Amino acid sequence: MARSLVLGVNGQDGSYVAESLLRRGYEVMGIGRDSTSRYVAASQRFRYRQCDLRDAEALVRIVREIAPVSAFHMAAVHGASGFVYEPVWRDMMAVNVLALHVLLEHARVADRAMHIVYAGSAKVFPAPLSGIIDQTTPMRATCLYGIGKLAARDLMAQYRALHQIASTNLILFNHESPRRGPEYLVPLIARTIVRAKTDPGYRASVNTLDFRADWSSASELMDIAVDIAERCQTPEFVLGSGTTWHGREAVERLFANYGLDSRRHIVEMQTGSDPGPEFRVSLQLLEQEIGRRPVKTLPEIVDELVACG
Repeated sequence: MARSLVLGVNGQDGSYVAESLLRRGYEVMGIGRDSTSRYVAASQRFRYRQCDLRDAEALVRIVREIAPVSAFHMAAVHGASGFVYEPVWRDMMAVNVLALHVLLEHARVADRAMHIVYAGSAKVFPAPLSGIIDQTTPMRATCLYGIGKLAARDLMAQYRALHQIASTNLILFNHESPRRGPEYLVPLIARTIVRAKTDPGYRASVNTLDFRADWSSASELMDIAVDIAERCQTPEFVLGSGTTWHGREAVERLFANYGLDSRRHIVEMQTGSDPGPEFRVSLQLLEQEIGRRPVKTLPEIVDELVACG
């Protein structure tokens, strides 16, 4: 039975990757820093191991022990818009980059056939985004988080070039689910809709809705990530929905779907800013390589969140 390793299995992305792998018959080892698995239940094919990814030697021992055919680096030190990375810089680099180096080194030394899939970020693109965005769009970090993601991307490119290690960087745009932290915008909107349906006076505040964004389903993107690991060794994909929303128009539409007026329930701290130019995430390479693209829309994603309460 093929074995796969998932770093960050207690997070949104890692848990959905593990569930997709289990549906396909893999034996999965999930790694997290908590004492127990948060979302994926123990079974004959799923084992959980507590490991602080800042401890590179502990991770080395685990990878050697299970010898996976594929490894998914879905762990990250990160936060919602406005998160301050300076105090956690060392931890972020240890988790986001050095843990990836452990996987790459294992592949180089012990198993050149192991495929590594890494959860990258659209933060590698400097703002404002404009035009068609794909894996050829120029990249430049404008925040500490982006610096780490670019370092990981360059590290994978180096191992591919020098050692022929199969690795794929996923440049992920916003992706949402009931497992997304409450500090993010889409869960906040869904939670406000739930409250507003029974309390007409309920209000929530956001910094601004003057921005453009691409939102997709986390569970769908992570299932596609497993498709990528199984079907190709393409170095990089941009993953999003391919649909761009203006923040305010999106929120108005989402509330209107429930017969609500967003202006009565969402308070913007800042208005009148330039949302930036139009852009669109291109999924042409994804469709070409695996014959699939995300299909869930933002309203469908919010319906799921609202149903969860």
